[in-house]
Amino acid sequence: MTTHFIKHIRPQDSLSSLASRIGITEEELKIFHNRNCGKMDRIWFGNLTGVEFILIPTLYLSEQKLKILQENMLPPAVYFPGFHAPEYLVSETFKESRQENSECKYTVQLTVRNNGDGFTAELSAEDFRLNGAVPEDKVSSLSLDCMKSISPVSFRLSAGGNVASCSAHQNTVEKFRSKRKHLEDFHTGELSEKYLDTFDDAVSDEPYFFRRMHSCLWIRLLFPDLKWFHQQAGWKEEFFIHSHSFPLLFHFHADYSFEDADCAETRITGILSESCSLRELLKGTRIEEEDPEDLIHAEIQIRYFTYKATGQLYEAESCVSLWHQDRLFQKHLVYLTQK
Repeated sequence: MTTHFIKHIRPQDSLSSLASRIGITEEELKIFHNRNCGKMDRIWFGNLTGVEFILIPTLYLSEQKLKILQENMLPPAVYFPGFHAPEYLVSETFKESRQENSECKYTVQLTVRNNGDGFTAELSAEDFRLNGAVPEDKVSSLSLDCMKSISPVSFRLSAGGNVASCSAHQNTVEKFRSKRKHLEDFHTGELSEKYLDTFDDAVSDEPYFFRRMHSCLWIRLLFPDLKWFHQQAGWKEEFFIHSHSFPLLFHFHADYSFEDADCAETRITGILSESCSLRELLKGTRIEEEDPEDLIHAEIQIRYFTYKATGQLYEAESCVSLWHQDRLFQKHLVYLTQK
């Protein structure tokens, strides 16, 4: 809490001379006095004519010093391995019109390595629960086993910390193929064989595989560009709002809160700033002369909670809302927290 003492004004004192002695501006001293003076005389001019007493702060941060202090409470703009904890609990909720909500929960394990020329992140997910239960249908079971066979998946990180590309991707392909025989022994039948062929094709196509992984909202939330934590003005950036589609351009702005004793809060809001129809989004390709009435509106809301002392990510949540013809078509929520 800011404290102060009462100083008797001498003839030679001025607002400027008093402010310079304590290292703040005239305006800051005047504002501080007027906010705390109660029934004492307020200060309106720099020469202090007619003012008998002035409140002098004993613990005061100027606006510039406060800004620097708050900047240091946020993660740096360049990635550092301490940003991530080893494990996060993830919850995804899907809300669609005319359909029941679905919720998926799982644990993400994360290892970051310094390769000398940058960082790589190894990711694996386990303990899947769909609407509170372990998925037992044949397709879900096969899908989870296929992903488990290639885990952990490795990605290169950009200087800012977001996922930039696959790392040692051929190892991922070989891991799946070395385990395919075991998968075929457990998952029998023509349907399973076709699924394994499709998965093999998807994993073998590195650009396609990366795009599918990079478009997952939980991965985008877990690996933000750390420049987001230092944005002072709005900016435009592409963002995936559908995992099987192309990214869209959004206009973002950020604001920050430091009220919590332990964590800084970063709030990011994005509004869709280019035209896209629902059919284009779902098909994953642009369509010439698309019907203007089919255009969508989308908003993104993201919140990060990072430890002030270390800059480490403690908790994050995101909400992507999609409207079509003035009705909410879909809402996708992701919440993650340290385990």
